[in-house]
This record gives sequence, C-alpha cells and structure tokens, in this order.
Amino acid sequence: MLRHKVFARISDLKLFLRETVPSDVYRSCAYYENPAAEMEKKGWLGADLVFDIDADHIPTSCTKIHDEWICGNSECGFSGKGFTPETCPICGGKKFDTKTWPCDLCLESAKNETAKLLDMLEQDFGFSSKEIHVFFSGHRGYHVHVESEAVKTLDSMARKEIVDYVLGLGLTISNEKTKGGSRRRRISNNFSLHNFGWNKHLKLGLQNFILNATKEDLKTIGIRGKAINEILENKELILKRCVEDGRWDSVKG
Repeated sequence: MLRHKVFARISDLKLFLRETVPSDVYRSCAYYENPAAEMEKKGWLGADLVFDIDADHIPTSCTKIHDEWICGNSECGFSGKGFTPETCPICGGKKFDTKTWPCDLCLESAKNETAKLLDMLEQDFGFSSKEIHVFFSGHRGYHVHVESEAVKTLDSMARKEIVDYVLGLGLTISNEKTKGGSRRRRISNNFSLHNFGWNKHLKLGLQNFILNATKEDLKTIGIRGKAINEILENKELILKRCVEDGRWDSVKG
C-alpha cells in the first residue's frame, strides 16, 4: 500500500492513477500541515465528520438466508446462519469467518438508514446540503462526509457525543418516582412529541409502526390478548390522541 501521497494539481493525480493503476484509492478525511510527512510529523489541523453505514450492521430478516458464520477457533468450528454473534455460544471465542452477500433488502435498509441520517444532520444539527456528501461504499453501504469548519477541529469526545445523539443513546421517556424509600421508574402517561429533534424521529417511528402494525408485530413487542385487536381497530384514534396530542392516558388497555 502506498501512503502519504500528495498531489498539488488534479492533473498530477490523474497521471499517477494512469501510471500505477491501483485496485483501490482512498483519501484521508483529515487535514495536515505537511500531509506528505510520516504520521507523527504531519501536524494535525482537523478532520471532516464521517459516518460509515454498512448493511452488515443493520439486522434484517434476509441475513438468515444468505449470511453464514463459523467460529474462528479451529478446535470449535461451530457455525450458524444470520447475524454474526459477538461471541461464540459454544467456546466464547470472538473471532469468526463470515460469508455475506448483500441482497436488495440489505441495500434498501442501508439506504433508508442513510436517509434518516441526512435528515438528522440537516434538521437537527443545521448542516446545509452543500456541506454533506454521500458516497456509495462500493459494496453494501454508504459513506456520509460532513465538510464544515464547525466540525473540523472537534476532538474525539465531541465526535462521540454527535454519534451518541444520532444513535439515540440515553434517551428516556420515563419518570423516576420515589416511594417508601425506593426509587422506581414508570412511563409517563402524558408526554408530547414535538416536531423537532428526537421527538420528531420518535413520532414518525410511532406513526409508521402503528399504521403498518400486524398482529405478529404487536405480539413481538409484548402486547397480548384483547389489546391487540383494540389497537388494530383503533389506529386512527391512537394516532390522534396519543401520538399527536400526547394524551396517552386517554386510551385504556
């Protein structure tokens, strides 16, 4: 691999590619005082904010059909289909040999997640479309680059905060109540979802789920008995009173 290459002009880059014909070409998302120097002498100036969305990391039903994994421990060799586990259920090993193949559903799921990210970057963080660039990774996902002075000098902790927000880590809609010296957590019966930030994303998710939910979907999230039919028969009422008005206690069951 050739590293630390610098080109002053586009014509120089094109000439280099014609002469070397590399199988792959990568560029750094970082900016340096001396990009041609060795890593410790480059002089870091900043970096773009980059997201890598890969269908490998998005659970889909089709992975049970076309994805396979086998434990990397030669003394174990346990194998299975579907999403690769973090550890082998037999020996506890963490290394796996995998065979994956992206299908249309995989690619569609990656595209949908990318669209959600783009909406969040523009609506929640205020980046303009001119500052955001989307690239197909060449296999089964997308790379999203944010090129803005606002993010260039952010440190790793600040970038992690952005990622945590995008992933929704730490979100809660529960209230803590103290009773008899003990603290317990309960879901609030009245809360409104506004049309911005994660409120908007939760509202859209709830609307989409309720509108398209089947009996099996409701069973999967733990709803049982008569409540299933009541939800299916009163979707519009639930959407209006609960999701739109925030009056969750107005619908019993």
